[in-house]
Amino acid sequence: MADAVHFPSPIMSTIKLALGAVRYWARGHTPDSAYQSMISLFCQSGGVSNDRLSRVVSRLHPPYALDAAQGVLGEFRDEDLDRITHDLEERGYHVFERRLPADLCDRLLAFALSNRCTARAMSGQQRTEAKEVKRYPREQPGSVRYDFSAQDVIDNADVQALMADRSLIALAQSYLRSKPIFDVMSMWWHTAYSKQPDHDAAQFYHFDMDRIKWLKFFIYLTDVGPDNGPHCFISGSHRSGGIPRALLAKGYTRLSDEEVAACYPGERFIEFIAPRGTVIAEDTRGLHKGKHVLSGDRLMLQVQFSNSLYGGIYARTRFARVASPVLSDMLRRYPRLYSNYMD
Repeated sequence: MADAVHFPSPIMSTIKLALGAVRYWARGHTPDSAYQSMISLFCQSGGVSNDRLSRVVSRLHPPYALDAAQGVLGEFRDEDLDRITHDLEERGYHVFERRLPADLCDRLLAFALSNRCTARAMSGQQRTEAKEVKRYPREQPGSVRYDFSAQDVIDNADVQALMADRSLIALAQSYLRSKPIFDVMSMWWHTAYSKQPDHDAAQFYHFDMDRIKWLKFFIYLTDVGPDNGPHCFISGSHRSGGIPRALLAKGYTRLSDEEVAACYPGERFIEFIAPRGTVIAEDTRGLHKGKHVLSGDRLMLQVQFSNSLYGGIYARTRFARVASPVLSDMLRRYPRLYSNYMD
């Protein structure tokens, strides 16, 4: 699919990255040139550049001393966190035995069936062709993907309870080895509208590179079978050197199944076929995609933690209301954790 790209010299990228870091710490804004340099260095170093930056962040912002590590994923002891963290470091993903309660899945599904959302522009369309609808047209979808606004997602009381969940927070900071920050909170539907996978709906293999280091929790809110677009991941591809240089030479782009299959043995390809409520932790620095939906649909909630907001620019959102009393307490005790959603 994509041809090799020409990267700036590592020295020039490093200079731009450093200057961008100074501006970020001074103003809380990452210059695009610095962000592009971070991507270039990742592709040229195979991930080593991000590892070095992460170690700096860990020294500046060591993990919280949490009073508990209990929540929707269970009650974690130190040895549990160490075991799951090791799993993430080795494979890049972990599927939790405990699932979200059925009543919580029911409420989030009801939200996703009744709330406004946006039909994302598909491959070949202009972004201006994205269209907001009053509710998801489940019986007759008109696009491959429907996204809910970040504002509506973070103002949902059940989502706020998850944002105060200590089991999620404890695991995130164990993997990041630093104080985590809630970053991208999102929810979307994938549909069987198109007969072909869609680039703009993330249905081709790719790696993420919005931050220095992050951990995503993907939560299935509908049952996901082989035809419902299971999430896919290449085991171990998140590690430095885990993506072959031939693929990184193509830059920050989508990759065909054929290009990826030529680089990894079949046992490295993981498809997450699982019932609703399943929680998957994943370092999406590794190659991943949402598989093309053949029938039905798939509802996903994503909770992302990052070790820093340095990197890509997202439209800022703020809590319009705090409906969860547990979250109110956490906002007071751990302000950096929620700094992306507070003034």
